[in-house]
Amino acid sequence: MTESPGNLSRRIRTPWAAWTLALAGGILAASDIEPVFRTLGALAVGAGAFLLIRGARRQRALVERLLAAIPLDDKGEGLFRALPRAWSALTEENRRLRTEVAAEDQTRRHILANLKTGVVLLGQDRQIRLFNPAAKLILGTSSALGEGEALVAAFREPESLRNLGEAFAGGFTEWTLKRNPRTIRLRAVPFPAPAAEAGPWVLMTLDDVTHHEALETTRQKFIANASHELKTPVTGIRVAVENLVDGALVLPEGELSLKIILRALDRMVMLLDDISELSRIETGALRLEPKSLVVGPFLAEFLDSVAPLARARRVAVVPVLAPELAGQAFQADPMRLGQLLENLVSNAIKFGPENGEVRVGVELADGWLAWSVSDQGPGISGPDSLRIFERFFRAPATRGVPGTGLGLAIVKHLAVLMGGTVELRTAPGQGATFIFRLPPAEAKMKTPS
Repeated sequence: MTESPGNLSRRIRTPWAAWTLALAGGILAASDIEPVFRTLGALAVGAGAFLLIRGARRQRALVERLLAAIPLDDKGEGLFRALPRAWSALTEENRRLRTEVAAEDQTRRHILANLKTGVVLLGQDRQIRLFNPAAKLILGTSSALGEGEALVAAFREPESLRNLGEAFAGGFTEWTLKRNPRTIRLRAVPFPAPAAEAGPWVLMTLDDVTHHEALETTRQKFIANASHELKTPVTGIRVAVENLVDGALVLPEGELSLKIILRALDRMVMLLDDISELSRIETGALRLEPKSLVVGPFLAEFLDSVAPLARARRVAVVPVLAPELAGQAFQADPMRLGQLLENLVSNAIKFGPENGEVRVGVELADGWLAWSVSDQGPGISGPDSLRIFERFFRAPATRGVPGTGLGLAIVKHLAVLMGGTVELRTAPGQGATFIFRLPPAEAKMKTPS
């Protein structure tokens, strides 16, 4: 019911017209006058009675509607004595809720206003519904950021429009935007729309990563330069030690020390090579050279290349490939794909048992070409599996096995560089399986002749 209490009270009124009509009719009907007037009087009495009955029914229906709207079981006379107190309590509760909502709204606005991260909320109609001062500052004056403005007024770059389209379609997206002098990292995620609107909204966050990017660039350059410069003295030390060994210029008891030095130099060279390789990938200095390849021949050539390492540990490297997939054609850089798979197979051989088995499989999964490497090792615990692709991270159980802790970091970066993904499936005591997926655009079915 939408009428105010005042309007409802006006609907309950004394039926003066009906009473007047009935009274006048009664007087006429009882008077000693012409029969026709007495007849009219009787008719007036009947009409007045009809109006009184109809008005009573309407008022009764109104009261019943009012009582039905009150969510109480007891609707006797005591209800009307309790209503004023209940109404007062309801009014007070409503006032309290309004105060709380206003305070929460003020708190949200205060948080948004003081966030260093920019926040932008986009409606389903691709218009800006909300933003905070940090977003306006980060995007700069080149963006028309205002409530009601179209999305393209603030995010006009093709990459931004493409990623926002994916977010409106229900996916999480993240990308980097260059707006001199700033570098901005943007994230977009679907946001529940109000019930009155169909389709999702999109919530965006914006972070100014210019300073972090500068620090990262400095770090990468330092690592690249340091690894390059360190190779020269390491090579000099190796040459000197090898000359001492070949020339028999040390006492027999000193030969063991020279061998220890050579092993340490081998590990140092391996570490410098991995650092240099990772640095090239991170800085973008590494360029892919994709070629047309076929799964069967490529896999066979790769298995031949890792056979010596497998024989040294007496490990069998077993291919898992369906016959119909052997002729699958795809595009990839053979050297870098081989490097990625070799790192995975090398780890599987090192951390698996001697006389064990390593499986290298290939399959088509949802159009993606999935390469898997499975071992029979101890597996990786939950907390360690979350950090396995970090630089220099090594699980406590693997500390006694030689390695630099950079192999899987290189795998991850190579996978991203090739537009693919890499994931780990493992459980303690049940081995580990690494799966690298090439994107559908890179894996194409060979056309039958």
